[in-house]
Amino acid sequence: MRSTNSVRSGALRIPPRSFAFTALLGLFAALPAFSVDLSAPTLPLLPRALGTSVPIAGLTLSLFMVGFAVGQLGAGSLSDANGRRPVLLAGLACFTAAGFTCALASTGATLALARSIQGFGAGACSVISFAMIQDLFEGDDARSKRSYVTTIFCAVPILAPALGSVLIDWFGWRSVHGSLALAGGLLLLVAWICVDESRLADRHMGSAGGAGLATPLWKDSGFIRVALTNALSYGGIFAYIAGSPVAIIGDLGYSSRVFAAVFASTAVALAGGAWTSGRLSRRGVPASTLVTSGLIVMAVAAFGLMILAVFGVTNGAIIIPILMAIMYTRGVIAPNLQHIAIEQQGQRAGLASAALGVSQLLAGALASAAVAVLLPLLGPIAVAVGMALPAVAALVPWCLSGRKSRNCGASV
Repeated sequence: MRSTNSVRSGALRIPPRSFAFTALLGLFAALPAFSVDLSAPTLPLLPRALGTSVPIAGLTLSLFMVGFAVGQLGAGSLSDANGRRPVLLAGLACFTAAGFTCALASTGATLALARSIQGFGAGACSVISFAMIQDLFEGDDARSKRSYVTTIFCAVPILAPALGSVLIDWFGWRSVHGSLALAGGLLLLVAWICVDESRLADRHMGSAGGAGLATPLWKDSGFIRVALTNALSYGGIFAYIAGSPVAIIGDLGYSSRVFAAVFASTAVALAGGAWTSGRLSRRGVPASTLVTSGLIVMAVAAFGLMILAVFGVTNGAIIIPILMAIMYTRGVIAPNLQHIAIEQQGQRAGLASAALGVSQLLAGALASAAVAVLLPLLGPIAVAVGMALPAVAALVPWCLSGRKSRNCGASV
């Protein structure tokens, strides 16, 4: 763990090595996913509830994602210059205020605008969470902490949609946004009282991580290749997230309960992979080893799934374990790719974390768009193709990544 001699240490401050701190970072990182998954069941209700059109209702989600992307980039750069804590508190305040505005919105346009601001705040919190890990930890400790934070982040999709449906049934759609606002307010209070500034001006001076930063991030070929590997592997996962409801319920004719069970099982596998990464990181297994083996398993499994889809194999006993294997390996490789990409970035860890997040988002958007175009033509095969092509393609930039990029993961 990095030196924290200059950081304030009050009685109520949460120690960075504690489980409570890991859980708190996980909740910060999970705010975007929690906001999307919890509010997803409200989308069909909005046109009638607010007297608006279906496109405007859909725009509430699209603008949230735009705000999420902008929030990551803005917060990453600002936190590198001004510290993590003030940007985190500002992001939480933004998220909370926007949540209350959503709950009180009387028109679709107001809700869409508030959702974009909410996405901005959520994006800021997410990127700060991972940047703080880089500030406070190094080597195996950083990888392990990042993996456990990812485990919490990945567990959100298991419960959020069901919780959203319960809130709607009991209290109406506005209660979903009210609950998000209350959650943001509670996290803001906890962060204000219990979270220290993690980035000190002199923390990376003279370290390996502070060297070589004269090169702009977008010209750092090693970072770009690792980020591209991460984005492509995520694109394959997002193709499943975007296309599986149509493929499983619409084309294959399974019930919504079956789909919910399949989706939950794959979410558990994703979280399990991240947890495994944390355990292996603590034992010193190199990041490059976990990434290489994980990418190969993911590519083989996704390609095999595509072949099965082409031949019309829809047996759940065969398909579900393969899906879980793909999600599990993504859970293993994601925190390790993040670690390799960010570890050497020193004082611009916030910007590097933001660049990873935005590139993931773009890859997910492209993958989901490709699946949407292919579904009418190929049916369920479209989802398998959307998963296989990015998973296989992710091996290319990883294999082409410079020896220095990969060794930085092997050495920790």
